[in-house]
Amino acid sequence: MLTNRFTHAKNAAVVLLLVLSGQLFTVTSAEAESSGILPLPDYSGDFAKRAYLLGDFDGKRDEWAQKGITFDIDYNQYFQGVVDGGVDTGSEYGGTIDYNINVDFDRMGLIPGGLFQMRAVSRYGRSVNGTSGALIAVNTDATHPTTETLDDDVTLWLPVITYTQFLSETFGLSIGKMDMFGSSNEFAGGKGRTQWWNQNLNMPTSPALIVPYSALGIAAIYMPTPDLTITALVSTINDTSNHSGFDMLDDGLTAIVTLEYKYKFNDLPGGFTLMPGYGWDNEFNEIDGRLNIEDGQLVASTKDDTWFFSADMWQYLWVEGDASQPIDTTDGRQDLQGVGIFSRIQAADEDTNPIDFYFSVGINAKGLIDGRDNDAMGMAYSYNSVNKGRFLDIIGIEDSSTAWELFYNFELTPAVHLTLDAQVVDSALPIDTATIVGTSLQMRF
Repeated sequence: MLTNRFTHAKNAAVVLLLVLSGQLFTVTSAEAESSGILPLPDYSGDFAKRAYLLGDFDGKRDEWAQKGITFDIDYNQYFQGVVDGGVDTGSEYGGTIDYNINVDFDRMGLIPGGLFQMRAVSRYGRSVNGTSGALIAVNTDATHPTTETLDDDVTLWLPVITYTQFLSETFGLSIGKMDMFGSSNEFAGGKGRTQWWNQNLNMPTSPALIVPYSALGIAAIYMPTPDLTITALVSTINDTSNHSGFDMLDDGLTAIVTLEYKYKFNDLPGGFTLMPGYGWDNEFNEIDGRLNIEDGQLVASTKDDTWFFSADMWQYLWVEGDASQPIDTTDGRQDLQGVGIFSRIQAADEDTNPIDFYFSVGINAKGLIDGRDNDAMGMAYSYNSVNKGRFLDIIGIEDSSTAWELFYNFELTPAVHLTLDAQVVDSALPIDTATIVGTSLQMRF
């Protein structure tokens, strides 16, 4: 989250990063004056081998990209069921569609270092987030974008409309509506689509009341070295998925600083992210779909400010082949064939936050089966310390909750992936431990 980055180069030796809407872009420019901020996508190839199902439109899509305009569609369908425990057993089907548009003004030659991005989102169907009994969503993708009640249909919302301006080789500014749920971790990300489904393993849960899915904000990005990125952001506390956000500026603000560093340990890639945050001028009583409880079930807060701190790490333990290949920590996929681990720890002000401490650990692998080099799998555990004093009228609530998750992601083609997922969730709510299984199909057009 908030370590979204872009690169801009004026010659083949310069590689830079920029925070922008949950994506990491790396490009080595040509010697032309307008090199472009985003790398040019490869739309070519046979149906079974290309990265985008729609292809290149007989060369037209490549031509548009050369002129600075790119677009794609990410479509995820999920079918998930509670097979034991929870509030009720049963299964549900639904899906989300992301429509992504990028306008690279630098490549156009109009505004050096300028980039505009927009993402529209649709959602349909239902999930088992409500019937699982879990305090934290067991299907993260079904919570995007945030709606007043679980599983509301979303025809077309605009959670991301961002303009970024690169001002120097190491400094840039980004302003607009931003996706706050992106996770810059090689093994823990994907927003509930490509890796973990459980929200505990995708994004911060302790600061749920002050870090919405979509927020209106402004960010400054500084990258003193290629391995270190520092971001400072001020944004709205309340979600702006279906609002401009300007009417929410008086409802409280959040300030977050993110420090991300990549390193090599025994010649194997690794990294960590440190993220302190502070929120103020808010009552901290609106859940906005980020926790599986109804609005009005939180005790009125006695404070109008709060804080949180998050730290996470990832490390490859073994890599098949070249370990020096580029790694995109924000794309939600393991990039190198091999095995790695991750962990995340979060703490938050117990006077305001329903989840005041969080911990997770997991192991991921890619290409362990002969002939399936691009298949990925993982197993992880998460723990939440629940602040019982912040809840109203919930008899028998526990002071902690845990979740185990196991997934396997098949690459059917570079543009189509199928995921199998299983979770065992011991909720803090007075609900029997739930066993949940599901499958999802991800397609990029």
